[in-house]
Amino acid sequence: MSQIEKFNKDLASNKEMMEDVKKIGNDIAKIVSYANSKGYSFTVDDVKASAKQGEISEEQLGKVAGGVILGKAEAVILG
Repeated sequence: MSQIEKFNKDLASNKEMMEDVKKIGNDIAKIVSYANSKGYSFTVDDVKASAKQGEISEEQLGKVAGGVILGKAEAVILG
């Protein structure tokens, strides 16, 4: 599991982190900085590379309803 995937998974289960990221908004650099301050290790370029892999699947959307997915579409904040 990549660091981006781990961050997305942890966001889905950690309401405090989710609220922090929602406050940041759609600024990818700020979200990456926040994630790295929490012990994750990835860059904006890593997120952009992940975004080029395709669109968000229905399954992924279901997992983060009301939340955030970082990667596949750079950053999608739902809710």
